[in-house]
Amino acid sequence: MQYALEVKIPFLGIPIKGVNNPIFVIDGIIYNSHNKSLVKINTFSEFVEQFNEAIGFNCAKTNEYWDTSFPFSSYYIYVTNEIAEKAINECNIPIDRKEKFDVLHLIDEALFPSNYIIKALRTAQELDSSILYREGEEPVKIMNKPFKIRTILSFPIDYRVKYIDNSIIHLVGIIPIEYVESNSIELIEIENGLWSALYSLPYPSVKNWKWIGDVNWVTLIEFLKSEEA
Repeated sequence: MQYALEVKIPFLGIPIKGVNNPIFVIDGIIYNSHNKSLVKINTFSEFVEQFNEAIGFNCAKTNEYWDTSFPFSSYYIYVTNEIAEKAINECNIPIDRKEKFDVLHLIDEALFPSNYIIKALRTAQELDSSILYREGEEPVKIMNKPFKIRTILSFPIDYRVKYIDNSIIHLVGIIPIEYVESNSIELIEIENGLWSALYSLPYPSVKNWKWIGDVNWVTLIEFLKSEEA
């Protein structure tokens, strides 16, 4: 049975180790694949253990599987919030929304140290908005209708760049900002080219396909704006 989730997607912004560049997080409506696969990972079990320890109640229950129809980082942010909400409601835990997100941010940092994609996605979830995010700066809320998203493929990547200099870093960083102002499809094409140049990824031949950063993975998605879907 197919179902859809509205999740946060790290739509623009290429991870480069040691570089603090902006990332544009959008809302995406993703439908799981008829041929979906479930991959067992320890991350959700580790999250549950840390969440129960943080709140002092043994209420959160584990979800050990990642549905690969969704980008991992987006799925992690969605599922862990659902786990926390269910635990808080079922056990009547005396914790408000801000305190819940304080705990979620702390656990995210423990599980994914200094990972700005996870920080950006969790911040967008907390603000319930698409955002332009740069660590150490106030996130900027962006008015955006959700995109319809389909995951094409994901695979692990170590994010070791072939070559980098200040001009490339600047170009990578300016694309999310310029896109927020212009919504230009050409900027998405340029970023795909940079993914190829930096990480030797094949350039997507389909107009509405693009690479996105995904924690320790890279994921190729197909996207349509809501008015095109």
